[in-house]
Amino acid sequence: MTQIPQATLSAPDAMQVFFVDVQAWLGLEQSGPSPDGMRRLSMAAWISPLEAIGYGLDQWAGNAKVPFDQISYFAAFGQAPGNITYWGLQDKQAVGQLVDRLKQGDFVAVEAGGVAGVLANGEARQMDLKKANPRDPWRGAMGKASFVMPRDAALIQAAAPDGMKRLSQPGPSVADSEVVAAAVAGLKDAVPAGRGQIVQAAVISPVLGLSAVDPAQVLLSPRADAKTVQENFKVAAAANARGIPPYFGGLLADAQIEQAPAVVISLAYADCATARQAVDGIDAAWKESMAGAVQASFAGRAVEAGKLCAAVVSLVAPKAGNAGNPILSQVMSRYLRREFTLLQIGAAR
Repeated sequence: MTQIPQATLSAPDAMQVFFVDVQAWLGLEQSGPSPDGMRRLSMAAWISPLEAIGYGLDQWAGNAKVPFDQISYFAAFGQAPGNITYWGLQDKQAVGQLVDRLKQGDFVAVEAGGVAGVLANGEARQMDLKKANPRDPWRGAMGKASFVMPRDAALIQAAAPDGMKRLSQPGPSVADSEVVAAAVAGLKDAVPAGRGQIVQAAVISPVLGLSAVDPAQVLLSPRADAKTVQENFKVAAAANARGIPPYFGGLLADAQIEQAPAVVISLAYADCATARQAVDGIDAAWKESMAGAVQASFAGRAVEAGKLCAAVVSLVAPKAGNAGNPILSQVMSRYLRREFTLLQIGAAR
C-alpha cells in the first residue's frame, strides 16, 4: 500500500485496490493448485496478469520471464484498460533480474514524461493481434502492449506511459490514509501472525454499501471534507430501509485462520460505539441473508485504531474441505450480482 497513490481512494469504485499474496495462495496446496484453489482466486479477475494462469503456471512463467513461485504478491487498482498492476518480488535485485530478462525479449526503453527506466513492448492503447497470446501476462488475448517501471521491490505494469511520474512518487500513499490504517489494524487483530494469513484482500469504499447514490458524494477528497461527506451519508442512509452506520472505508479479506478458510471485514468508523453498532448490524444481516447459504462461525468486535475505530467481523468455516473458500465464493458471487447486502448502509436493523 505504500506504493499506491492515495488518490486511488477517491475513485468511485466499490472495491478500489486488490491484493493477492501469491506465497499464501501457493501454500494452501503442496502439490500445486487444484480447481478449488484456482476458483478461490476470485479477486484475480481485477488483476490483469493473473488472467493467464488458467493455462497453467509453467506456461505463465515462460511468458512472464519469471517463475510464478518467485512472485511475492500482486496488487492492482483502476478500471481496464487503464488499470495498474504491481508485481511484488522478493527484493530490488529480483526486480532488476526480471527487467533484464524482459529486455532480452521485446521490451525496449521508452519516453515517459521524463521518468527513467520505463520499458514497453509496443505502442500504447493499440492492439497487435499478431502478438496476441492469452497465456502471456504482458500481452493478453488482444495483443495489447505493456509499459513497465521498476520501483523498489516491485515492477509496475500499465497499458500506457501516462501517469508513470505520479506512480514513481506516490506520496501520500494508500498506506498513509487514516481510514486504511484503521482498517488494517482491525484486520491484524482478527488474523494474528502465527495463527492465520491473508490470501487476498480488497480495499473497499462506502460505495459497496450504497445503491443509487453518486459515489463522489460519499468519498473523502480534496473537494469534499469529512463534514460534507457525513451529511451526504445521512441523506443516503435515510434512503435505505435497513443497514449499518455509514463507514469511511475498509478492507474485505480472504483469510486462512488456523487452517480454516475465512472472510474478514474491517470497517473504519469515527468511534467505537458506532463500530459496535455496525458489528451488530452485520451479524443481523448475516443471519438474515447468508447464514442459510454457507456455514460459518460469526465473531465481531470493535478495535481502537488511532483517532478512529474499526468494526471487525470474522466469518470462519468449520473446516477446510479443500483449498477453496466457500464463504468468499458466496460474498463475491452476490457482489457481482449486486445482491451483497451484508454491508448495506442504512437505518439500524
